[in-house]
Amino acid sequence: MKFHLPSSFSLSETPIWVRVVWIIAIANFASFWVIAVVNGGDALNGKKEAGKYFVCSHGRYTEVSESFFDYSRIHAESLWITHPVALLSVFWLTGKKKALPV
Repeated sequence: MKFHLPSSFSLSETPIWVRVVWIIAIANFASFWVIAVVNGGDALNGKKEAGKYFVCSHGRYTEVSESFFDYSRIHAESLWITHPVALLSVFWLTGKKKALPV
């Protein structure tokens, strides 16, 4: 079975809900990345140790507050929702375009 992408994706032909999903996914990732860079990492790579909370990036730990640690964990986990939904919308759009008569 061969998989062919439609020859062109026109943004104006893309349903508004798909565009909104993509914008949310991109904005969520961009904000996660900026916040992680500014604060020294994220909680998924970090740790809790002796009542202290650390975010981590590339093996370097930075101490943060418990509330920021919890926020960072939730924000990182939200990527597990927004990215698959965006990917599923691409598959949906591709299938819909293939079904249209040429």
